[in-house]
Amino acid sequence: MPDPLTRRRFLLHAAGAGAAFAGALAALHAAWNGPLAYVGPDARRRGLIRPPGARAEEELLSRCIRCQRCAEVCETGAIRLLPSGSRLAGTPHLTPETSACDLCLRCGPACPTGALEPLASMAQARMGLAVVDKRLCVSHNGTGVCGACFTICPLKGKAIRQGTRNAPEVTGECVGCGLCEEACIVTDPKAGRAIRVRSERAWA
Repeated sequence: MPDPLTRRRFLLHAAGAGAAFAGALAALHAAWNGPLAYVGPDARRRGLIRPPGARAEEELLSRCIRCQRCAEVCETGAIRLLPSGSRLAGTPHLTPETSACDLCLRCGPACPTGALEPLASMAQARMGLAVVDKRLCVSHNGTGVCGACFTICPLKGKAIRQGTRNAPEVTGECVGCGLCEEACIVTDPKAGRAIRVRSERAWA
């Protein structure tokens, strides 16, 4: 008959190992299903893009009650809510490569807590900054003449200016709506569009 003390130690060890395994599974589940996995490494590099009028990150997270009203009033479907898996869950973000913000500015007034502030003009919507990859842009690399980003820009002549062959030059007046990215004719399998919005907000 086994020593009761030895059996007890075995059961305690097994219980501990089981708890550790369960913890590892939970961590793995979070890694695969949390916001960082949801957006992928490319989106992590570009930064977290919040809707127009978004307050500083910590204040936004404390004010946002995850009511989804901003997403409900967004007619273009640009505002999406982050899935479960971290403290970012249920908060709004944008993915310009699939659906850009048209700067209707309805999301701010719809927010009941001020996590998104109402804005008086498009120029106040500081979501990010468009960055041109001159290696991919056909107007810059000499393989064509485009101008799609300039044509669709709601702050035409201010946020984006054109050079030779319609080559775009982004200025500090860009608000990061992403319409240029959505309209870009270049779709590189690895690098994506020739013009992409980037944000200084980090995924957490």
